[in-house]
Amino acid sequence: MTRAPRRAGLAGLLVAVTALVTACSTVSSRVPAEARPLELPTVHPAPAPAPTSAAPNSAGSAPGCTDARASWRPAASQPAPGAMPAGSLMAEIVRRGYLRVAVLGDVPPFGSVDALSGQTEGFDVDIAGEVGRALFGSDGHVRLRNVNNAERIGVVRDNQVDMAVATMTVNCQRRTQVDFSSVYYEAQQKILVQTGSPYRSLADLGGKKVCAAAGTTTIQRISQGVGSSRPQAYPVTNVADCLVALQQGKVDAVSSDDSVLAGMIAQDPHLSIVGPSLEEEPDAIAISRAHPEFTRFVNGVLARIFTDGTWARIYTRWLGELGPVPAAPTPSYRDGP
Repeated sequence: MTRAPRRAGLAGLLVAVTALVTACSTVSSRVPAEARPLELPTVHPAPAPAPTSAAPNSAGSAPGCTDARASWRPAASQPAPGAMPAGSLMAEIVRRGYLRVAVLGDVPPFGSVDALSGQTEGFDVDIAGEVGRALFGSDGHVRLRNVNNAERIGVVRDNQVDMAVATMTVNCQRRTQVDFSSVYYEAQQKILVQTGSPYRSLADLGGKKVCAAAGTTTIQRISQGVGSSRPQAYPVTNVADCLVALQQGKVDAVSSDDSVLAGMIAQDPHLSIVGPSLEEEPDAIAISRAHPEFTRFVNGVLARIFTDGTWARIYTRWLGELGPVPAAPTPSYRDGP
């Protein structure tokens, strides 16, 4: 059984029984979130996403996309905090006084509401904080917006936020709608079941309900099944609802990134991760296609934290109980005008 992050449990438990808000709050790596305690809900599935014939990582979805991971190469040197190039999105953000970032509020240890402080925190939140410090030179300039999985692309595309750091898998299909940074976390899609369950992999779940967040590559992979095995995809609005659905017996299994599933085990030790990886899930930061200069800037920040030990420290803080710190992702770049 995968070992779970110790800090994820309390935060994730609150999320599972709390109404998350989308109001923004200004911080660097911890954000107050208004939440009203509710009774444990009965989970109902979200509307199923429109079917797609493209595989989650299909390279033919975006014209010219042969390597979904390849992002704009950062400049040879980063601008100094507070001194961004005229006309760039970075200069606009500095004039505004804060960086707008979409995060998930129900996915410990990447983003969740802490039960004691009422603040949103996690691995993704700390990554966003690094971009904020690179822009402003100090903390206190990141305004977080809690969203669900299905909202991540829309808030970036419609300029409601400057970027989304929200466990978003980069693929060519999504690149038709938003741009992506270089990969900042390598995840694996796996299966979570009740300990002692007869189900040991997705192949065992033909005809059974498998829960995942709507609007994700995960739900697409479940629908594809394995060989002749065709599970029933059970989409929900927030991935935390999958934990409740599994506990209530509404579904037979949950599928998500392995580290997200480990956060669920921290809340309920009677669960286990089973089977091989179903898909690589390279997570990247979503940014508007209209601002390649900002993507280059973000990639410069990521390149720095990969090499100066910052990424390893963030990993240790939020994911350290999963085992030794792995090597930071190796960036893949492309050049352009």
